[in-house]
Amino acid sequence: MSVEDTPVREDVMTAGAALRIYPDPADVFVADQAELARHLHPLVSIDLAQVNPAWHGWIHLLSPLEPSEGCIGDHTSAFHTGLQAPNWLGFTLEGDRLRLAGDVRYFARAAGPGEVPDPWPGFHADLAEHCERQERSYRAHRDSFRREGRLVHLGDDGLPHPGRTGEMALLDQLGGYADSAGNWIETDVFPLDYDGDRTWPVGPSGRRFEFVAAVPGWHYRGSGADWIMLFFEPVDRLALLTFDWS
Repeated sequence: MSVEDTPVREDVMTAGAALRIYPDPADVFVADQAELARHLHPLVSIDLAQVNPAWHGWIHLLSPLEPSEGCIGDHTSAFHTGLQAPNWLGFTLEGDRLRLAGDVRYFARAAGPGEVPDPWPGFHADLAEHCERQERSYRAHRDSFRREGRLVHLGDDGLPHPGRTGEMALLDQLGGYADSAGNWIETDVFPLDYDGDRTWPVGPSGRRFEFVAAVPGWHYRGSGADWIMLFFEPVDRLALLTFDWS
């Protein structure tokens, strides 16, 4: 069975055995990069066979704590690589765990003001405050999910958000193809391949990344991208994230 034959699931509300919600960072990142949990929130671990039965193992959909404004990687060009660029973030899969495919200073918070000068006054202070707020929100949403068994958007007070009532999807889409209507394809910083209304990121080997899943980051904490998209390149076993913003 090819990826074209695999059914697309939309508005996934139940996890079953194929999804792990709010997975432990120790099960997501390789042991010598445990510090990645300071920069990336694990949202969902996905059994790859759910997307293509020829694939095996687990892959992980993550939400960066950055940016507070703009796109992740906007101000850290000195630390970009082939899989790290503004709005693009790549990993290699080692077994079922992710290894960042580049320098951790891709995250401005990791580089600090000594290596990434403030692009505007107070940038690093604002970023630190933003990340601390998102960390608190992530933990509150995670704990609420573990108690209630469903995703409910919470306000800063830890209570259900009055403007976003009701249960939210664990994933907006699992399998199929990425929505090419979003602004994630409008940048020229990462190679893309097109076929009609379908778009694929292209890896360093020239092979396409296949779409795995997508969800709004704010389903899992106070704020985040309007769509986090996860891709997989099965030959070199690479994972790739990009982000769509309204």
